[in-house]
Amino acid sequence: MEYLKLIFTLENILMMNVGVLAGIIIGALPGLSVVLAITVLLPFTFSMEPLPAIYLLLGAYCAGNYGGSVTAIMVNTPGTPAAAATVLDGYPMARKGRAAEALGCSLAASTFGGLFSAAVLFFAAPVIADFAMLFGPADFFSLCIFGLAVVVSIGSNSVVKGLTMVGIGLLLSTVGIDPIEGLSRFRFGFSELIGGFEIAAVMLGMFAISEILFKVRDREQGTTVDETVGKTQSRLFNVIRRYWRTMLRSSAIGTFIGAVPGTGAPMAAFFSYNLTQSTSKHPETFGQGDPEGVVAPEAANNAVSGGALVPMLTLGIPGDTCTAILLGALTMQGISPGPQLFTSDKYWVYCLMLGLIVENIFMYMQGIYFTKIIAYMTRVPSPVLVTCMAVFCVLGAYSIRNYIFDVLAIMIFGFFGYWFRRFEYPIAPLAIGLVLGKLLEVNLRRAMVMSKGSIAIFFTEPISLVFFIIAAVFLLRPLLAPLWRNIKAHKKAS
Repeated sequence: MEYLKLIFTLENILMMNVGVLAGIIIGALPGLSVVLAITVLLPFTFSMEPLPAIYLLLGAYCAGNYGGSVTAIMVNTPGTPAAAATVLDGYPMARKGRAAEALGCSLAASTFGGLFSAAVLFFAAPVIADFAMLFGPADFFSLCIFGLAVVVSIGSNSVVKGLTMVGIGLLLSTVGIDPIEGLSRFRFGFSELIGGFEIAAVMLGMFAISEILFKVRDREQGTTVDETVGKTQSRLFNVIRRYWRTMLRSSAIGTFIGAVPGTGAPMAAFFSYNLTQSTSKHPETFGQGDPEGVVAPEAANNAVSGGALVPMLTLGIPGDTCTAILLGALTMQGISPGPQLFTSDKYWVYCLMLGLIVENIFMYMQGIYFTKIIAYMTRVPSPVLVTCMAVFCVLGAYSIRNYIFDVLAIMIFGFFGYWFRRFEYPIAPLAIGLVLGKLLEVNLRRAMVMSKGSIAIFFTEPISLVFFIIAAVFLLRPLLAPLWRNIKAHKKAS
């Protein structure tokens, strides 16, 4: 109660709400990531008191991933890389006149995931940090293989097409500087590719620009208007009651992945989506507008926020890029995260943990009214909507690194994305291949160095072996399914 009194001051509450609003707006703009939201707000904290300054940045961190789902659902344009998984079912729901329902599912799942991870952070931060640190290079590599295996076997109608798109994604991830030896590769003379392809630019091209090309080709008149926008608020509790199992599982996945340094929200979102589809009684409905396809990734990517704070607060190791910025902000305010924080400066620990819970509640409250307004985008005529989409995509691509090259990149990827979709090649495997590519390569090479070139390390480490076995089951599933059906039919006949 003493700490709650310190949190609920006028200045703290104001900064929380300003941060949440900025996170939603910046996250909703195509190409503008959560990292940018925190970076934009960072200079304003230099002259502020420590607690409201941290709450301002923490609000943007909490709400940014939810904001990315707004344009993902409404115009098939993921505002953040983590929202690329939300596109798969969110946009089909909007096209069927269920835009408010999709946005409501996103808000409910995001709030649930954020509160879940905040609660876990509050009660079990040191324990989770210790377990996350057990992951070695071989375990990370097998985890990536598991993710790719799931998206290939479940996320596409053809295993061959899925493997093809995963291969393209992995190939794109190798462009730039070699992460181990520091050598330049596959740049073809372009200095802009030193850091590789920007993930947000690839996502914008593959999803948004390809969608614009489809709309221009078909000359659509707009999506079906959802006349039940006003009922979104009452739906939120119904969503939690109906999909609480999916939210709980996805939030646990997001919290754990967030606690593992070097991962992030895109990885959590795709993992959760794939696992939810694979365990669903009706996996064929995913990609056609299934609300669970929105709930799962949104709960996971928002749960990453609390999970990523675990290693930052307990070990002083940032879980992702956003927490790296937050770590710098804490240091500038005279706070030193690490084991000593839980003994000498409990004030900051409890204020941050409780503040994270309060900020997720504010995100929920703001999202209710934001959802009502944004759902009316369905009334915008298609020519106007397409023009606005194109402008925001170009501005978003340029604002990532201030490179014209990124604008050209989204056009090129949009062209290829259009033809991939025309010939029914799934985009999701390419996206997750690109997201996991560097993590997979770095840990493969580190594991091989540790084992002096022996692949036995991947099968002698218990965690790695478990992930490889599960991955093999998913990859062999299409081959074993007909055999299993024949065995069952033979038993019935006999």
